[in-house]
Amino acid sequence: MATPSQPNAADVRREQVREQLWPGSSNEIFDRKKHDGYSTVPRILSLILGLIEDLADKGKNSSRVYCELWFRCFDDKLVEVKDENEIAYASGVTVRRWKERIAELEKLGFVRTRPAGRLTYGYILLRNPYTVVKELIDAGKVQDANWLGAYTRRAAEIGYKLP
Repeated sequence: MATPSQPNAADVRREQVREQLWPGSSNEIFDRKKHDGYSTVPRILSLILGLIEDLADKGKNSSRVYCELWFRCFDDKLVEVKDENEIAYASGVTVRRWKERIAELEKLGFVRTRPAGRLTYGYILLRNPYTVVKELIDAGKVQDANWLGAYTRRAAEIGYKLP
């Protein structure tokens, strides 16, 4: 297995292809090994965002809020909300709408929340989205066969064994 200092063969090959197509592009990319400000997100996040859009109550699309939570968390998957205005703004909604969307994400099972002082949503836990999808499938809430096929195929491509 490759370590952060030892790229694997596939990493080396992709870097070579990138440099052949765009010489000097290593100076143009965001490299998490060189730059601060990165987050680890599931490779299937775009499909999860689409599912959230499909399942959320009308007018309560929570996908952008969910995405912002992923960008704010560390590997412990805990988001500590310190400023609701800031996180709501980054999510593209007002604080009232941000709270509605957090409640929607909690109802769907993607997050768990706890208050902190005056904040209703002071702590937000991001649950494993694969587990949440399985729960939604088992509950009969995922009806779109096209989405399910794309999800299953993508999970296999990235090597995730569905529960």
